[in-house]
Parts: sequence; structure tokens; C-alpha cells
Amino acid sequence: MSRGRGAKVRVFRVLYALTAWLFLAGLVIQIFLIGVYLFSDRSALSAHQGLGWVLHLAPLVVLLFAFLARAGRRHWLWALALTVVVLIVPILAAIKDSVPVAAALHPLAAVVAFALACVVDWNSYAAVRLPDETTPAG
Repeated sequence: MSRGRGAKVRVFRVLYALTAWLFLAGLVIQIFLIGVYLFSDRSALSAHQGLGWVLHLAPLVVLLFAFLARAGRRHWLWALALTVVVLIVPILAAIKDSVPVAAALHPLAAVVAFALACVVDWNSYAAVRLPDETTPAG
């Protein structure tokens, strides 16, 4: 790998890790906000909903950097799984009036998203630790 290309890959690996960890932090804030809503302050629901719609698109950025990090196929596949699940989570909540049974899957999908975010974060940490001159095949 050329020096210039290696530097770009290094930047993308760092951006991959940074966006993945920021996304996980956003999920933790989401969990906190719904806890505040459930146990003390009913007005916290609007903050939970607003942040949820922002987080809804954030995995697309993680997916892009996972791909550009050239750390291997498993990185962007896990990020793709995270993206698909997170794209579905707020939609499940939004259909509560028309399909309440499907909306009941919202918390379950959020738990799955959290687990996937943890895997993606661990992968991003591993990608940053790869030597600059290596690009794994898988």
C-alpha cells in the first residue's frame, strides 16, 4: 500500500471508530431519556423521539467509514446489520396507532441495535489497531 493511500485508510479507520463510539454514546443517551420519561419526567419523551430520529440515520455514516476503512468484509457487514436494524427501530414506534403489535417490537429492536452497536464498536477498535500496510481479506 502506498504511503498516501495508507494515510487515508488510517484516517478512515479512526473516523470509523469515532463515529461508531459516538453512535453508541447516543444510544446510551436514548436509554437514559426513556428512563427519565418512564420514571420521573413525562416531557423527556419528546427529547427521546427527537434524538431517535437523528440516530436513525447515523449508522449510514458508520457504514460508510467501515467500508472505507478497508479493515475487512466483516466490518462493513456488521455495520450494515446495525444500519438495517436502526433504520427500522423508529418506524416501529411510529406505527403504534396503526399496527400496535408491530410497534411493540420497538424496544426489542432497540436492544438488538444496542448489541450490534457494541459489536461494531469492538470491530472499529480492532480496525484502528491494524497496521497501516495491511488490508484483511475478510
